[in-house]
Amino acid sequence: MTAGSIEGPGRILVFRIGHLGDTIVALPAFRAIRRRFPDSHIAFLCNASEGEERRVPATSVLPEKGLFDELIGYRMPGGFRSTAGALRLIRRLRRSRFDTVFYLMTRNRTASRIARDRRFFKLCGVGRIACDEFVLRNLLELPVAGPLPRVDYEGDFLLRSLREEFGEDGHPKEAYPDLQLTRAEKERASNWLSAVLGSPPKGRRLMGIGPGSKWDSKIWPEDRFRSVVGELVRSEGVFPVVFGGPEDKEKGERLVSRWGTGAVAAGSLNVREAGAALSFCDLYLGNDTGTMHLAAAAGVPCVAVFAAIDYPGRWEPPGAAHRMLRTSVPCEGCHTPDCFNDHLCLTSVGTEEVLAACLEVIDGNRN
Repeated sequence: MTAGSIEGPGRILVFRIGHLGDTIVALPAFRAIRRRFPDSHIAFLCNASEGEERRVPATSVLPEKGLFDELIGYRMPGGFRSTAGALRLIRRLRRSRFDTVFYLMTRNRTASRIARDRRFFKLCGVGRIACDEFVLRNLLELPVAGPLPRVDYEGDFLLRSLREEFGEDGHPKEAYPDLQLTRAEKERASNWLSAVLGSPPKGRRLMGIGPGSKWDSKIWPEDRFRSVVGELVRSEGVFPVVFGGPEDKEKGERLVSRWGTGAVAAGSLNVREAGAALSFCDLYLGNDTGTMHLAAAAGVPCVAVFAAIDYPGRWEPPGAAHRMLRTSVPCEGCHTPDCFNDHLCLTSVGTEEVLAACLEVIDGNRN
């Protein structure tokens, strides 16, 4: 497709897979498509994972209204290679008669998988594929041997792909995700916080904590979270609230017990309620996870410890308020969920520098 060639398709399919963080960083791109085509029927195709252990379905973070008219989730263990599942999905998409698919995929998709996806959408009867050429020209190889160059933020990459398709007229600029939290969601979060605090959250120095991750290779040691937050409880009077999924509840309870104060939201709030609860926090400390992206989208300054498994910059939320801590190591770029080098990149990030980053954010909030 050529730049600016999309005039006004009546039925649009937006294709992006992944989980919580992958969807949050794409929110500005989703919104840009809706603004460009306000009268079109827009559907979201994703690998929804309801019921899959330890996975948060991508759709759980989307606002109820405003972005998509239809959500189409698929669960195929072999992806599009699962013949029976692929045939069912093809039949459904052919019935929907989509004019255009926006291919908002990640930069590590590989050329062969992009070719496969093109064949799939052709079988579905979709007339045009947008953004696929841009993705193909900007692939990031993973895993890859370091040292790794710094790359632009994933959300900016998606917006650049749309700018190429839309042309200069009305091109999208905004890179900040907006959860579009409702009054009801904020009220439910406020009521939950009031119950655990014993008073309304306004005026309290709340600190969100995200000590978990679906990938073990991204988890900064628990004792370091305990040390840093414990010092902030003593010196700054913060009230820590541990966020995450149900699998993080036990760790959260251990940490709160050691701190002698705090609450565990992990497993108690749904995704959007957790985002609303995070919006009451003055600071967030955690790993490179979907919860970090949720906190940033809720407007909370984040201090995050990044493993060196991916390109620096790619998943760092936009904004000068955040502090991202990452150490380059010889094995960086491994892109593996299970570390083979004793978590060298993570243990190279010390408690002193994380504490200093947290204090810097707290001091900035005072000004």
